Amino acid sequence: MTETTKTRTLFAPEELQPQSGFPTPSRCAETLAALGPWNEALRSIYVHNPNHRSVLAALDTVMALGTGKDRYAVRNSAVSYAGKSAAADAFARIIRDRSTHPADSRPVVRVELEQACTSRRFWETILHAYGDGFTSKKDENGLRRSAYEAFERHGTALLIVDEIQHAGYRSQGSSAATDVIKRFISDGQVGIGLFGNEHARELLVANNQLSHRMLPPCDIKPLDLSDTKQQKTFGTFLRKYDEALRAKRLFTESSNLHDARTAACLMAVSSGYLGRTVALLQVAARHAFQRKAGRIDVHDLSHATSTWAVEQKLTASDPFRFGIAKSNA
Repeated sequence: MTETTKTRTLFAPEELQPQSGFPTPSRCAETLAALGPWNEALRSIYVHNPNHRSVLAALDTVMALGTGKDRYAVRNSAVSYAGKSAAADAFARIIRDRSTHPADSRPVVRVELEQACTSRRFWETILHAYGDGFTSKKDENGLRRSAYEAFERHGTALLIVDEIQHAGYRSQGSSAATDVIKRFISDGQVGIGLFGNEHARELLVANNQLSHRMLPPCDIKPLDLSDTKQQKTFGTFLRKYDEALRAKRLFTESSNLHDARTAACLMAVSSGYLGRTVALLQVAARHAFQRKAGRIDVHDLSHATSTWAVEQKLTASDPFRFGIAKSNA
């Protein structure tokens, strides 16, 4: 049986106070007006994520197998903030940068399903991504045909359907979107990536006819925080993210994110998911920007953890302030 023996506190109280900028964020109109474009630049940062390797390889395989009459699908299910959408968008950029498709085409398209997604809403969501404003005038067969025409017209080879866990809803007299996806795969129009949270796996596995038509899954796995090599990988990721913050001139100073103590706390909060790490860093960065700080301080990371990560139930407490629990068997 495992029991917690002690809590290891890494930061002294004075280190948790703001080290640069003002003590509290500014809410003035000028700062808030500047926050929007600044945040766009922040969200544009992409550092290669080792968690994404299996996803990128699987999507590449789906596209490679889609040259004949058959098309394939692959599942990517993982916990919230694991980086699923970021992986999809990164793959779209990779395909674009390869320049193997016409410049005006859309070889990879990602759509997000809304809650209680019916079969009709499934097709409408796809068509809205292509700017089709006439979906209300079409029946489901018409919507499906229009979607297939859009794929051909825009040169789409891969459709990534995000939030696929919402596809299990079945309205009265209608098929669930998962049944529609099954036919979608059979029709062989485009390759498909089915992305969603933990419930997505349960939904897709429960539909035997659908799951049998899919390639081996590429679910995002966390880094193993007990593995020294993967700890080093985590630190390298943090260093590169810090460099990107300065390269985009979002901050003038290094935030020293790969410091051993800071990295240990970030690992504890993220549970090894780099997507969660990035989401936390974005919250902390916005807090630092509004303080007019020259970098992300430990204060900002602690604030982001307590006000965002704890509230999102990604972690039980703030390790920057209260330490990291150590357990013995």
